[in-house]
Amino acid sequence: MLNFDFDGVLINSLDEVVLTTYNAPTGSLLTSMAKVPNDLVKMFKKNRFHVQAIGDAIALMNWCLLNWQKDSQKILAQEEYQTVARDTDIALTDRTLLIYDTRKRFMAKDIERWFALHQTYQPLWDELVRRKNHPFVILTNKNHDATLRLCRHFGLNIDTRDIYSGDNGVTKIENMLRVQERFGREKFVFIDDSVKNLKELDHHFNRNKKVLVPALAAWGYIGAEDAGIAPESGYQAFQQTDVVRLLDGAI
Repeated sequence: MLNFDFDGVLINSLDEVVLTTYNAPTGSLLTSMAKVPNDLVKMFKKNRFHVQAIGDAIALMNWCLLNWQKDSQKILAQEEYQTVARDTDIALTDRTLLIYDTRKRFMAKDIERWFALHQTYQPLWDELVRRKNHPFVILTNKNHDATLRLCRHFGLNIDTRDIYSGDNGVTKIENMLRVQERFGREKFVFIDDSVKNLKELDHHFNRNKKVLVPALAAWGYIGAEDAGIAPESGYQAFQQTDVVRLLDGAI
């Protein structure tokens, strides 16, 4: 059974994440990318691949706000990013709730502008839309309401129960346990654009018996080295055409 991450795998939401993550710590409610300094946007996007828990995107944005005028081309090393993520007085749960609340206010202010900041990844998205009865679920750190609205807006008629979200601080491990309990399958394929997420799930679920097949979405928000790191860790790096072939049962 296929399990998909959402942002960076099914939907390109990078512009929306930039705006929401900019609005959250600054107290703004901008709805246009044109109002955020271009070099700041570039700096955040270059380093977005580091972010695992979405609340940590605020820590990254705060670092970008402090440093974008000094060296907007800088890409943090993993150790540097970990220091940035730890160097905050606000708990991760509170940062995550701030992201969700800021996004909710953005959607309430101008839902059409919010939708316009997203693009579907093709051809994968349209193939999922076309295969209306193919079983799959979405496992995401995004809040449920935003995920469902984007699915509906872009024509994916997914059952609300098939979206396992990050609301209330639920982790991907906890959600995968719920998926296992619900479906009782012997093997699950999870496609994510974060090697760190894949490693966490792999270590949790495959300690005694391989029940989870982790795969990297090589088209997502990955770092320059991730496509090489994934195979070294035993994970396949998929292109969208590979996933379409999975849907067809060819691989």
